[in-house]
Amino acid sequence: MIKNILYVISLFIVCYSSLLACAANGSAQPASINAPSNASSDAYPQKTGKPYVIKGVTYYPLENVSADYVETGIASWYGNDFHGKKTANGEIYDMYGMTAAHKTLPLPTFILVKHLDNGREVVVRINDRGPFSKGRILDLSYAAAKELDMLITGTARVQITVLSQTTGHLRTEGKDVDINKGAYVVQIGSFLEQNNADRLAAKYNAIVRKTAVNAQMFHRVQLRGYRSRQEAEAAAKGLENEFPEAFVMAE
Repeated sequence: MIKNILYVISLFIVCYSSLLACAANGSAQPASINAPSNASSDAYPQKTGKPYVIKGVTYYPLENVSADYVETGIASWYGNDFHGKKTANGEIYDMYGMTAAHKTLPLPTFILVKHLDNGREVVVRINDRGPFSKGRILDLSYAAAKELDMLITGTARVQITVLSQTTGHLRTEGKDVDINKGAYVVQIGSFLEQNNADRLAAKYNAIVRKTAVNAQMFHRVQLRGYRSRQEAEAAAKGLENEFPEAFVMAE
């Protein structure tokens, strides 16, 4: 069970530079706002919150959440229009931080967000309330949406899983699992045509894994042999000039 869960957990990347212009409005990017380290929820404002009413609907913020909390639905993202404004927990919203808004989860809560159509994942911290558009369960920051490759589409089908209080651990089966240790890969490409994947894999001594997404078969080119998340993260950073979309996955 733990091995299977580790397989789907990817790198928690915080990206503060070299981001594309915001797809939501096409305007120039504002400066990043410095935020505390994402090491623990203790470093952030904590707020239970009272019941609140939006558009005639009453929402009841949770004081605690079970370790097996999973939710599936539609996520959206928000950027320039809210950058620099206060969030529900009192801090300043930074569109370049790995954060998100949820209607009822405790502030803060760390969650794993998986894009159900392309398989990409990201870890974010809940620090705001929303979204209040019908049918949506999560509003992601610009940076988080970019990692999930949903800036252009604007929305995506996602699954969210609550993590433990530290971003480096996943709470499962009643135990904390250290996701920094284990076998990791760096994905440097994904192709519909296997020949293209094979050529890239041969050049970099990589492997090719087949994954079906929406009835299409993708051939993912991955570098193996990393024994920790940090090691794989360093490798991905060294490849960012040639493969700017490279990302880390647990094997």
